[in-house]
Amino acid sequence: MEKWTLRARKEIWFVPSLYALASLILTAIVITVDTVFADSVQNYLPKIFFTNVDLSTTILSSIATAILTMTTISFSTIMVVLTTYSSQFSPRTLQDFMTEKTTLRVLGVFVGSFIYTVLSLLFMKDWLDEKRVLASGVSVILAVICVGYFVFFIHHVARSIQVSKLIERLMKEGLATVKKKKLLYKAEKILFEKMEVSASSFQEKMELTPKATGYVQVIDAEGLAAKAKEQGFQVVFNKRIGDFVTERSVIAIVYFTKDRPEDMDLTSFIEVGEERTPLQDGEFALQKLAEVALRAISPGINDPNTANNCIRYMSRLLIDFGEVDSDAITYLDEEKEKRVAIPQRTFEEILYTGFYQIRIYGERDISVVLTILECLILIAEGSNQEIKNKVKNMWEFLVESIKEEYFEPLDIKMVEEKKKKLSELLN
Repeated sequence: MEKWTLRARKEIWFVPSLYALASLILTAIVITVDTVFADSVQNYLPKIFFTNVDLSTTILSSIATAILTMTTISFSTIMVVLTTYSSQFSPRTLQDFMTEKTTLRVLGVFVGSFIYTVLSLLFMKDWLDEKRVLASGVSVILAVICVGYFVFFIHHVARSIQVSKLIERLMKEGLATVKKKKLLYKAEKILFEKMEVSASSFQEKMELTPKATGYVQVIDAEGLAAKAKEQGFQVVFNKRIGDFVTERSVIAIVYFTKDRPEDMDLTSFIEVGEERTPLQDGEFALQKLAEVALRAISPGINDPNTANNCIRYMSRLLIDFGEVDSDAITYLDEEKEKRVAIPQRTFEEILYTGFYQIRIYGERDISVVLTILECLILIAEGSNQEIKNKVKNMWEFLVESIKEEYFEPLDIKMVEEKKKKLSELLN
């Protein structure tokens, strides 16, 4: 399911094309009513919806022009938003706006309405002069809907370019990935542990390589586990979701417990693309938050408050990552046998990749330093002792590396207070 979701998100035309198809069906229905059932339908619908052909042609022409204008303005607005996202936030956040349901739905409504009005104009023939037609009435309803969506889209754009909304959305992307893992664990479909394959348990093994160069975006592990049960094999991945691979990279080893089937293609369960995606890669959402923070503290923008906001939201993500901490996830088949193992980043690795750049570029900004310590305090407050111990292991990297010679005595006092509180929480 996630593979199809990813493909739908990658192809921006997919959702508008569905609306276009719906408009073709609506056009066929309305034209059939106007040409075949016009007299009988007029007894059931208000007469205000029916007009003569000349007036219908005028109405349809005006509405088609208006919808095309709204569509043009919407596309221009999208380009402005994309420029803002790329220059002010991060190029990695562009997909977050373009693949939003709201954006695609608005474009779909405009495209579908325009197609309906143009096709309806095509069927306004001279032999319908003596009849009253429904096409213009339906187009007026669609025009009103388009105006509503246009106003809503302007409101949506105004909210989307607010950095606080972007930060919150990025956090929710990461939380959604963790939530899926928790649900699978609750349903007893996965285990947070490695899968060991002994040499005596298999007859043959095969190296699995991808068909393309790029990032591992999605692995259909549940489908792969079902296939493994059916044909008698186990799969141990050595590349994580989000890793960059080439056609020559060995991303997994397949261990066959019985004769290897001929012409078996397992790459259909793996999606490799040109960029990372947060569908199964929650750490990518954390990376995007870190990039927004880095862009905010850059000399060209110099907005440390935005960076601090990003770091605080990162703490919420890191708390959830700690709850599913493991160096691998093993997927089970219907009989609870281990079938597929996929490595994942440990909590220490995630903590490192979240802060290794921020601690360098923000080392001279006291507000950023204090917020990093506040983030660690929030993680310690919301995590179990095992995660606290892992935060303690990162103490020298994140806390002792603070260069106090850059700050004034009062700044150092605030830093020491944060350190003391964090030390108490970590025992």
